[in-house]
Amino acid sequence: MPLTVADHFALIEAEIADLDAHPLSARQTKLVMTLIDKFADRVFLDRREQHPDRVVEIAGRRLEDGIAWRDFLWEQSPALRAIFDVCAIPPLATLETRAVEVPIPEYPRLSTADFMVSLYNRNTVQRVLLVFPDGETQLAREAIGGAMAWWRGSGLAA
Repeated sequence: MPLTVADHFALIEAEIADLDAHPLSARQTKLVMTLIDKFADRVFLDRREQHPDRVVEIAGRRLEDGIAWRDFLWEQSPALRAIFDVCAIPPLATLETRAVEVPIPEYPRLSTADFMVSLYNRNTVQRVLLVFPDGETQLAREAIGGAMAWWRGSGLAA
């Protein structure tokens, strides 16, 4: 039996909980991103199935196929755009685990383990990053959080 939109969203949230327990796992990060990427397709297909007599219309735009739908999402959410870039074939962005500097004012947000690591590593901790061809980077977990927040606030996955 195929997953419903709600089941798929719950699966993503469960995998995010596992990612948060293993934040340096690029493999788990990629899994979560792939599930979010696939979620976009599932939402489109679900919306088409519920309204087979018409194309999906959002914000005055006719999104007649999955490509137009994904283009719409890509324009709406920088976080989804980043995830789509990682999941593209070939990938337009990659995942790498790198040391990133933690500004002193952000230290209270660190876990005890990250705090200890940062003390011995010149105020840096390891993080999984999205790396774009132009050299720009973004924390992968922030992109995931942004994408999930966008889905929750969009009303499109209901």
